[in-house]
Amino acid sequence: MIKKTVATVMLSAALSFSSLSFAGALEQNMMTLGKNFKMFNKADNQKDALKALDNMKAAALDAKKVKLKAHDVKAPSSDTLYSQLLVEIEKTRLLVQSGKLDQAKVEGKKIALVKDQGHAVYNHH
Repeated sequence: MIKKTVATVMLSAALSFSSLSFAGALEQNMMTLGKNFKMFNKADNQKDALKALDNMKAAALDAKKVKLKAHDVKAPSSDTLYSQLLVEIEKTRLLVQSGKLDQAKVEGKKIALVKDQGHAVYNHH
């Protein structure tokens, strides 16, 4: 009986820690996205812009591992929003690679729109 209780408590603690680490990783990824979005907008050369976009892409890919549940059943899934975010990052990246930094910054505004949409749906603080 005691072994079952200890096992249950240990399993519960492990699951709680796992949830907290996912939440911490997700929060870190969102901070990385925000910080690098600002860096991208301040970039005045291709190298800095690409570095910021690459960091945003890595954060979005890592964040996509966490499946979020929306309170609104009509809201887009977190997978859908992360996929949209990755598409916008890639579109912007292609423009930067083509030497069109000014146009990329205009296109990059769509990254913020998708990010803001995700925050509206999933950030319930």
